[in-house]
Amino acid sequence: MFIQRPDAELHVLSFGQGPLTLLAVGGWVASGEIWLDLFAQLPHWRCVAVDHRGTGSSTQRGPITVETMADDVLAVADALRLESCVLAAESAGAAVALRAVQKAPSRFLGQVLAGPKWQRAEPGAQDGFIAQLQRDYPAALRAFVNHCLPETPSAELRRWALQMLLRADVADAVALLRCQGQLPPDDTLPRLSLPTLLLHGTQDHIVPLAASRQLAAQLAQCELHELPGLGHVPIVTAPRDVAARIDTFGQRCALMGEAAQRRS
Repeated sequence: MFIQRPDAELHVLSFGQGPLTLLAVGGWVASGEIWLDLFAQLPHWRCVAVDHRGTGSSTQRGPITVETMADDVLAVADALRLESCVLAAESAGAAVALRAVQKAPSRFLGQVLAGPKWQRAEPGAQDGFIAQLQRDYPAALRAFVNHCLPETPSAELRRWALQMLLRADVADAVALLRCQGQLPPDDTLPRLSLPTLLLHGTQDHIVPLAASRQLAAQLAQCELHELPGLGHVPIVTAPRDVAARIDTFGQRCALMGEAAQRRS
């Protein structure tokens, strides 16, 4: 299905009818497809995947910013009548999730961030990578995929990942990178009280593990799971293990939400 926005059409897939809902977005140029193997491990959940603007089958006619993408997440939740759900994001999608939670914390039971790229990119830090993308987009993405998957030699997984990423065009890929420079400084991140599960592979070559340790220290209710031997996308390379952790976390969040309702 497509969710209509004033300047975008967002492609959304929804699976299952469980009592708990996982609303998931990808990172950088990864579409919602990146979550599908993990969804298969949660048949007792309702799972919703969003191709954020600039990726997959979604289209847009306006700016690509963290602010607009956070509004997109909330619009999808409204359109599907997701009154309370667990919000999940991987890599650069974490910045979008954090902003959506800041804007509407009561909409979510908790959030799951995998390999979160949540910190502001300093001026010029991404210029070299952007130049590579503009010079030879497929080759730059192929190298990126290899850096994301250090724990597996799978040629099939690399081919699938490259095909998924190539659905975003180079102009949108560059815009998605540049919007990371618009993020606030680390020390301005509000101390969110929403329960948060951080998942970070110890062999992540894209986002340093230290970034998740720093984020965990800034969030009021946060648990960090460091995943030995895994790289940047544990939701792809270890979906069963990651799904089990999300399931346990989500069940706990639901119990906490029920207890809060009884107290009120």
